[in-house]
Amino acid sequence: MPLRLPAVLTRVCTGLLTSLILLLPVGSASAQDRPLTEWETRARALLKELVEYNTTHSAGDMTRAAEAMAVHMRAAGFPDSDVVVIEAGLAKRGNLIVRLRGKDAAKKPIMLLSHIDVVEADPADWTLPPFEFIEREGTFYGRGVSDDKDEGALHLTILMRLKAEGWVPEQDIIVALTTDEEGGPNNGVEWLLAHRRDLIDAGFVLNEGGGGRIGPSGEKVSNDVQASEKRVVNFQLEVTNPGGHSSVPVKDNAITHLSAALVAVGAHDFPVRLNEVTRAYFTRASQIVLPEMGAAMRAVVANPANAAAVAELARDPRYNSQ
Repeated sequence: MPLRLPAVLTRVCTGLLTSLILLLPVGSASAQDRPLTEWETRARALLKELVEYNTTHSAGDMTRAAEAMAVHMRAAGFPDSDVVVIEAGLAKRGNLIVRLRGKDAAKKPIMLLSHIDVVEADPADWTLPPFEFIEREGTFYGRGVSDDKDEGALHLTILMRLKAEGWVPEQDIIVALTTDEEGGPNNGVEWLLAHRRDLIDAGFVLNEGGGGRIGPSGEKVSNDVQASEKRVVNFQLEVTNPGGHSSVPVKDNAITHLSAALVAVGAHDFPVRLNEVTRAYFTRASQIVLPEMGAAMRAVVANPANAAAVAELARDPRYNSQ
């Protein structure tokens, strides 16, 4: 779906997105064939440092990670007043907000948003230690390298580079690394909106949603925009029966009835229902994916009950979940 931005935002966002591309770490194929630039090296170092802080909800300390990044930003020339670490109503839930001042304070800022917390990681379940940054054959390993400490490291490095090169944007640019995005009672963005909106009040936000495609030769194929959000629905099933003594089991057993119900739910094919967003997405995406998948997308748009097309889409969990 096309995204139309005001001219000023278009210029600024294009520059920021270009900076993101220029700062891609060595996980990309092209970067493996040459030495890292100065700013790529800095971004990689920030990512390594962030990954090696445990920022899980259960045992982590997001404030330590936020404070460590704040030290780098102050060293890069940002004044204390523009580098804020604030806990979201709970110890160890520190949010980092950094502001690069623009020419016109009256204009609404642009915000680059990421989160500093990560999903739980039991080292016993990992082949490699989750809180150690490891690179093997151009691939990074560690909890948070792709969700979402990589984005936080890139955003901070972009701001450092803009500061070092003396570039002043039209309006302020805010970088926010927030807490409890993965879960927990103190979602950083919600807390800041409720208690310190002045720190993050922006006219436009770029976050981790969306995505994009890069072709086999490095060509830019698409830049996807997130336009809706899925929600989780939980159900509680309860089965009762007359019961009896365990020494005389009967066929009329609540456990087996519940098991049968769960199996039936798992075997059920829920009907496909497209909304405005998914219909537009499949229509446009069908032009840039492989031919078989593209044909299935067009067929589902034409008839959501097309079983063969639905089965083809279901082969890719990303499409199946839409």
